[in-house]
Amino acid sequence: MRFYFLRHPETRANERSLIYGWGNYDYTEKGEEMFREILPRMDDYDFDRIYTSPLDRARKLAEAIGARRDKPVIVEERLKEMHYGILEGMPYPEAVEKYPEVLDRLFGDLEHFTVPEGESIDNVTARVGEFLDEIKEDEGAVLLITHSMLTHTALSWLLDLPRNDMWHFKIDPCMLIRVDYHDGYGVLKFMIPYEETDGTYIVNIDGR
Repeated sequence: MRFYFLRHPETRANERSLIYGWGNYDYTEKGEEMFREILPRMDDYDFDRIYTSPLDRARKLAEAIGARRDKPVIVEERLKEMHYGILEGMPYPEAVEKYPEVLDRLFGDLEHFTVPEGESIDNVTARVGEFLDEIKEDEGAVLLITHSMLTHTALSWLLDLPRNDMWHFKIDPCMLIRVDYHDGYGVLKFMIPYEETDGTYIVNIDGR
C-alpha cells in the first residue's frame, strides 16, 4: 500500500495559536490560497481513493480533490485530530493561567495523560492504528487528508518508531508525505512542504 498524507490548509486557529483538535475553524486568507493551489498540484500523484477526517478543514479539501479527480471520498472518524478536552479553543497563555496543572501533566506525560474531557496520544494511536491495520496490506494507493498530531501518530505506527521519535517530524499545513508499506514494513519516501514560490511540489528522486 502506498499512503499519501496531506495536512489541511492553514486555519484561523493556526493563525491565532489556539489549542484545538475537534473544533472547526475557517481557513485563513493564506489557507484559502493554499486550498486553491493544492488542487492542481495533486494531479501529479496517483491514488485510488481518498480518506478524510470528518472535521471541516480536512473534509472540504478532500471533497474538492475527490471531485476534481473523480475519486471516491470516504469520511473516517478515526482520522480526527486529538481532542484537547477542556483546553479546546484556548490561546496558550489563557490555558497556562487557567489550567497550569493540566498543562504540566500534558507536557510531562504527553503520550499517556488524558486531557479532562479529551484524549491522550494513547487514544489517538489506538484508533488510527486500528484503521491503518485494516488497509495497510492492500494493493494500490490512498490519500489521507488529516491533521498534525494524527499524522505524527500514523507515521510512528507505519514506520514502527518509538512515539517519542515522532517529534522529529514537523508537519506544516499542506505538507505532503508518502509512506510505502509492504510485507509488514513501512518506508518513508518523502515529506514535501507546501511552497508558495513556484506553485508546484518538488518531485522527489523516486518519481511520483
